[in-house]
Amino acid sequence: MPQGPGIITATVAIAKERAGRIGPGRHPRNPPPNLSDDAPDVYEAILLAPGESKIDVEVDTRLPSAAIFTFRKEDHTLGNMLRQRLLKTPHVIFAAYRVPHPLTPEFQLRIQTDGDITPRQAVVNASEALIKDLGILSREFTKEYELRKAANAANQQQQNIVE
Repeated sequence: MPQGPGIITATVAIAKERAGRIGPGRHPRNPPPNLSDDAPDVYEAILLAPGESKIDVEVDTRLPSAAIFTFRKEDHTLGNMLRQRLLKTPHVIFAAYRVPHPLTPEFQLRIQTDGDITPRQAVVNASEALIKDLGILSREFTKEYELRKAANAANQQQQNIVE
């Protein structure tokens, strides 16, 4: 899809509207954020620009079976989770991440494996394991939330009977 200065994709339009930059009038109690003209748009921190890749891989030639992955539009949250999961993997010798600049939404993940699997495969395996773990966390949280809600409703009903 061609991208020009006047063309806005649906995703960018939605992100701008949610950020309070365009869209219908806002309620007086919720004025749009006061952003200066030189400040970057909020949605630029989460949406990839046209032609921008999410992940770049650079083979580290100084070490065997090592690579540096650059994740764009991500931060410490994903970097730390991936690093922790990679360090639990038996074939990973080294895993660390760094954020080159705090105002740039990207991090670099350096991985070295023992050679039985590639660094790329280690990242894929760690990502799949994280997705599985987060699914379990979501289900457990939802289950606990529903149990608490039911218990609170029962307590409320019991208090109404006593009164």
